[in-house]
Amino acid sequence: MILKHDIPQGAKLYFGKEAKIKREIENIAAEVFEILEFEEIVSPFFSYHQLEALDEKELIRFTDEKNRSLALRGDSSIDVIRLVIKRLKSEAKKWFYIQPVFRAPSNEMYQIGAESLGGDLVEILKVNKLIFERLSKDYTLQLSHIKIPQKVAELTGLDIEDIKKMRLYKFKEEWLNKLVSIHKLEDLNNLEVFPEEIAAYLKELKSVAEKHENAIIAPLYVANLRYYTGVFYRFLKDNTIYAKGGEYVVEGERSVGFSIYTDNLLKDING
Repeated sequence: MILKHDIPQGAKLYFGKEAKIKREIENIAAEVFEILEFEEIVSPFFSYHQLEALDEKELIRFTDEKNRSLALRGDSSIDVIRLVIKRLKSEAKKWFYIQPVFRAPSNEMYQIGAESLGGDLVEILKVNKLIFERLSKDYTLQLSHIKIPQKVAELTGLDIEDIKKMRLYKFKEEWLNKLVSIHKLEDLNNLEVFPEEIAAYLKELKSVAEKHENAIIAPLYVANLRYYTGVFYRFLKDNTIYAKGGEYVVEGERSVGFSIYTDNLLKDING
């Protein structure tokens, strides 16, 4: 039985102290973005293009009046970049948003995000870290590369799901065993043992890791976002994700961006 005060599982309700802290978090982030000359955008809740970002099982889908498939916004990045390029035709390259996304069956997640058209991952990472610093938060940075698991699957015949669950015991190649053991910057000093393409991707990881000496390197981590094309990252504490970001291409435009998970950050601050 559904009571009159019930809300769907996964839906969000903020009130009192929690609502105040949430607003303060968002205001601090907005101040950082404005100082760094980011433009604000609020994209539609409804989208025709979410399958480019997420698996259909994660989306809340239905049809419009012309029987075209659409979904509640499950991810902001692709829609924001496409709207800026194709609809707004703005010359501004740096954008931020503060808005929720929705995942099946009824999950609502607030995010603070930024997208930089033609931007540099190291620079957008600095913006992400600056917001955390303004909030007096310090999380562990994990760096990965979307192409490495894909290339390992191609070279070994393993399924991506096998790599995701680290089912690599069948293979005794030295390079694969060494790849599994990479965790820190020093582990990237000697790349000669790796196949050429994997070594190239590891060099890209190294170039970012050199700017963040305490970063954890996770070359075989598999992301669930479809549009990443290169290096991507997560900020973590105790297996909770506080932000993720990376490199991607939308409408032929190489871009970088990140999303901060407001609800996780709120729990960490509010205790």
